[in-house]
Amino acid sequence: MAEDQDRQSKTEEPTARRLEKAREEGQVARSTELTSSVILLAGVYIGSQRASATVEALRRTMAQALGSVSVEDLTAGEIADVMRSSGGAILEVAGPLVGAVALAALVATVSQVGLGFYPKKIEPSLEKLDLMKGLQRIFSRKGMAELVKSVLKIALGSWIAWQVIQQVRWHLPALGLQSPREILGVAGSDLVTMILWVGSALGVLSVFDYLWQRREQRQELRMTKEEVKDESKQSEGDPQVKQRFRRAQREMTKNRMLTDVATADVVVTNPIHFAVALRYSPDDGDAPMVVAKGAGDLAQRIKAAARKAGIPILERRALARSLFRTVQVGDEIPAALYRAVAEILAYIYGLRAQRAG
Repeated sequence: MAEDQDRQSKTEEPTARRLEKAREEGQVARSTELTSSVILLAGVYIGSQRASATVEALRRTMAQALGSVSVEDLTAGEIADVMRSSGGAILEVAGPLVGAVALAALVATVSQVGLGFYPKKIEPSLEKLDLMKGLQRIFSRKGMAELVKSVLKIALGSWIAWQVIQQVRWHLPALGLQSPREILGVAGSDLVTMILWVGSALGVLSVFDYLWQRREQRQELRMTKEEVKDESKQSEGDPQVKQRFRRAQREMTKNRMLTDVATADVVVTNPIHFAVALRYSPDDGDAPMVVAKGAGDLAQRIKAAARKAGIPILERRALARSLFRTVQVGDEIPAALYRAVAEILAYIYGLRAQRAG
């Protein structure tokens, strides 16, 4: 009941960060039945293809061992030679089979979980020894699903095996008249057929099991709205902190502008609402540049800084509004305002010349 309520509260799809964290902890969708089916099919197929060569190699090795050993004079050296010869033959026979099975297991596992190392999956945990939690896992929704799946696998495998036996039972009585070699050959062929059919059916079933495991894992990783909000705050930063940071940036920009007012040639105002500080230096550009601008309280602070630095302040309402709305701090004025600004600068330079004279 609690598990169902927890699932209902998690209505949001898992975020990329949640999926990545789960993967780092080894929480990946994986069907052990799929891996087992692939290993079984690969082992049976390779074994059946190499059955004749395997039997012949073992027969030859046994004949050589029995022929080279003298019962009356069995020395340690002879025993070592026989062991080496037998071991080499066994490796020659079992090597391809073991290699094929290992490769099949690797391919089946990597195709499900990808390449990676998950140390947290092998870390010792006391929760695994908790009896109550173990019982809860057994009688949980997932535990019941695993039980139903196991019963279905046994039933399906038994039914297929019985069907294969029904197909081959007609020639079983005749095997009594055959040689041991022929009996082994027929029995081995029938056994391989049965295992291939059972393994194939379980392989198909395991594919659906893997899809179900992926769906269940996705459901377990779903998040509540609060979890999504908390993760967003952690990844993007607290909105209040970001707001304080932006406020600090604005204050730094204002302070820098007020400092640059002292380098201006003139401050154009509308006398209450806007103030724009202009500087013209042929070395910096072809046109005058806006070094500071502001409205309201900031405009008054710009004018106060201009008075303190002895910068002329001129009231030009239309020009002040145009400069404030169209030109950013640090940019040159547009060509459309060249004439109006040039007249102001000419006036300022004339005043400077008179003062200097």
